[in-house]
Amino acid sequence: MVDMMVEQALKNEESWEREKQDLLWEKEQLNVRWRFSQSRCSALQRIVRNEVDEKKRIWIVLICLIGVVVAMLFGVVLKMK
Repeated sequence: MVDMMVEQALKNEESWEREKQDLLWEKEQLNVRWRFSQSRCSALQRIVRNEVDEKKRIWIVLICLIGVVVAMLFGVVLKMK
């Protein structure tokens, strides 16, 4: 009976060790995936930030051009008087 209990305990210990190794491997895989997703999110944030900055610059140039056109129109109108 004792031999059977020792044998069962050894099997349980091997099973637990195998399960522990599997869990450690899964943990490492999750860490790899997390680091990959973080790098992808950072890259996407940079892309979005660059596009937003580019649109802001385009709007600034457009507003400046509208201001120049309005100033020229006032100049023409005032010159005609």
